[in-house]
Amino acid sequence: MEAIRDKISNYAAETGFWSLCCTLFLLSFPRSWSLYPLGLMLFCGLIIWFADFNNVAGRFIRSWYIVLPPMLYFILHLISVSWQKAGISLLEGRLMFLLIPLLGLPVFFRENTFRRTSYALTIYIAGLALICLYQTGRILINIFTGYPGEVSFFDWMNQHDPSFFSLGFSIFEHPTYLALKLNWAIIVLIFFHGMTVLKKKYTIPVIILFCSALIFAASKAGLIILVTILMISLFRTLRKGIHSTVISAGLITIMIVFTIFLSLRINRIDMYFTEVKSRLVIENPDLKNIDQRTREWYSAFQIIRQQPLSGTGFAKAEEKLVEEYVKNGFNDEALLRLNAHNQFLEAQMTFGIAGTVTLFLMLFLPLFFRSRMISPQPVIALISLTICFLLIESMFNRQWGIMFFLLFINLLALKLKE
Repeated sequence: MEAIRDKISNYAAETGFWSLCCTLFLLSFPRSWSLYPLGLMLFCGLIIWFADFNNVAGRFIRSWYIVLPPMLYFILHLISVSWQKAGISLLEGRLMFLLIPLLGLPVFFRENTFRRTSYALTIYIAGLALICLYQTGRILINIFTGYPGEVSFFDWMNQHDPSFFSLGFSIFEHPTYLALKLNWAIIVLIFFHGMTVLKKKYTIPVIILFCSALIFAASKAGLIILVTILMISLFRTLRKGIHSTVISAGLITIMIVFTIFLSLRINRIDMYFTEVKSRLVIENPDLKNIDQRTREWYSAFQIIRQQPLSGTGFAKAEEKLVEEYVKNGFNDEALLRLNAHNQFLEAQMTFGIAGTVTLFLMLFLPLFFRSRMISPQPVIALISLTICFLLIESMFNRQWGIMFFLLFINLLALKLKE
C-alpha cells in the first residue's frame, strides 16, 4: 500500500512540475491560458496531500513563514466578506492567496522541483520572449509600413503614440504588469544567470529584446526600475576591474543611455513629466493634485484617517474610495472607479491594522528567515522588485499579480537547507 502511495505521489509531483512550467510559460499570454495548467498543478498538489500527508504536513509546518501569511491574507478577506454579508463571489480573484500556498506546496518542495528550478525559470523567460517577439514585431511592422517619410520620425511616432506604446503595445495585459515580468526576467538573466539553462551567447539578445519591450510598454515605473537594474549591473561590472570588463561596461552604458533617451522621446512620458513639472514650479503647489497617483493616495489616506483600526471592509472599499474622490473633486478617478494604486494603502484602508500586518508578514517574513534558504539572493531580489511595484500598483488586487508573486516566491524560497 505504501509503495502504491509513493508511486502515485511521484507521478503527481512530476505532472505538477511540468504543469508549473506550462503555467510560467503562459504567464504573459492571454490571461485565461495560464489558469488551465495552474489548475492541473494544484490538483496534483491535492493528490500528493492525500498520498503523502505526514510528509507534506511536516513541510507545511517547517515552511510556515512562507505559506501561512498569504493564507492569513485570504482569511482576512473571507472574514470581512462574511461580516459585511456580501456575496462570496467577491473572493474569486483572491482565492490564489489560499490555493497556491496550500495546494502548490507539495509540488514546490519536491526534490525534482528543486533540481529543475533552472528549467522552470528558463521556460518562463522563453514564454516571455515569445510574447515580446510577437508584440515587438507587430509594432515594428506597423511602424515601417505606416511611416510616410516626409516628416520627422519622432514627431510622427508621437502623433501615433497610442497605437505603438503602452496599451497599444501590450495587448494581453496592462503594461505595468508586463513591465513587472520583464524586469524580473532581466534581473534573473543579469544577476542569476546560473539559475537558468540559457546559453550565455543568447543572454544579451534576450535582454535587449526585453529592454525594447519595456520601452514600448512605456511603464514609467518599469523604465525607472530598468535603468536602476542596469546601473547596479554597471557598478558590479566596474568593481571587477576596468581592463577586463571594458566591453561589458560599455555595452551596459550604451543600454542605459539609449533607454533614457528613447523613454523621454515617448509622448505620454514627456507629457507626464512636463505636466508634473508645471504643477510643482508654481507657488504653493497642491501636492495632492500632482497627478493621478497622488489623487488616489490622498483619497485613500483620508479614508485611513477616518477608520484607522478596522478599515472599510473588503465589500465597501471601492465605494468608499469613489465617495472620497467625489468629495475631493477628483471626477475622473471617481468615474473610472480607480483603486488606491498602492497595496500598502489598500491593505490599511480595507482591513485596518490587520491588513497592514498581514501584508508585511507576507513580504518580510521570508527575508527574516532567509538563512534557512539554499539561495536567498533571488528571493531578496524578487521581494524588492515586488515592493517597488506595490508602491505604485495595488498588485494584489488582481489575480495575475497574486499569481506572479506566489508562484515565484514558493518556487525560490521553499528550497530550504536540510
